[in-house]
Amino acid sequence: PTPTPTSTQPSGTNLSIGAGSDGSSKADGTSYGNVRDGNMSTYWAPSGSTGSISIKWGSVTAVSKVNIRPAAGSEGAIGSWQLINHDTGAVLASGSGAGVISFARTSLTKITFRINSSTGTPKVAEFETYAS
Repeated sequence: PTPTPTSTQPSGTNLSIGAGSDGSSKADGTSYGNVRDGNMSTYWAPSGSTGSISIKWGSVTAVSKVNIRPAAGSEGAIGSWQLINHDTGAVLASGSGAGVISFARTSLTKITFRINSSTGTPKVAEFETYAS
């Protein structure tokens, strides 16, 4: 079944803080680093209606939940998406909308959130990652 993101905040340490990030494109005035700074007032947005943003680590890291937090005013803009293990290309989860996404615990060095459709401009304020 397709997972439905929830709004329940995961517990534990946000592994994105202190990690690296990159993506497919970015709109003017936005930055890949904005999704891992713990600041909801900064964000990344793709240059169009689709795009991808990644969190990456220097060593293998185990992750089983992510929390995609949209910037204020852009709630509901993210349509369909895929969460991808960038190391292998495997799709960890797919669905629509933002929120907490749970999947089988996976060890990787880079995880990618790919927005395949959106309404207006999707703006991701935080791409949080958690071990459990």
